[in-house]
Amino acid sequence: MEVLDVKQFTVAPKQLRIERFIHAPIDKVWEVVSDHKGMTSWMPMIKEVDLTKANSQGEWGEGCERNCQFGPDLLEEKIVHWDPPYGYAYMIADMHIVKNHLGYFQLTEKIEGTEVIWTQYYDPNGNIIKKWMAKNIMLPSVMKKALKNLQNKTTV
Repeated sequence: MEVLDVKQFTVAPKQLRIERFIHAPIDKVWEVVSDHKGMTSWMPMIKEVDLTKANSQGEWGEGCERNCQFGPDLLEEKIVHWDPPYGYAYMIADMHIVKNHLGYFQLTEKIEGTEVIWTQYYDPNGNIIKKWMAKNIMLPSVMKKALKNLQNKTTV
């Protein structure tokens, strides 16, 4: 397991951290989490994922880029850390709701399954109402639902 130095990618503060224990082996959870195109089956509001640029080795791990259609917004993401089966981190290009973003999925193997921790680092962007809505309603709701869906998808 490779430790990620978050400060290498962003100086933004940690805004959100959601955890869920999943009764499934780490390899099974990783298989789902690391499938870029498969995100549409468990990530709320992601309608389409386009892989736009492979990394320098022609692979879809660290260094690759993807576009995610998230509701009406297009998220331009770059994978900046890839450590199978322990997790990955991605950065979203600055947008109207966040800037200096880094999202980090961490998977830890436990005796009866896998602990998943999803952390979001970012600087809020936009007016005070948008900032409050993003941190207190929209992002926590999406993250909790995503991890619940991930649990349902991997424990069937």
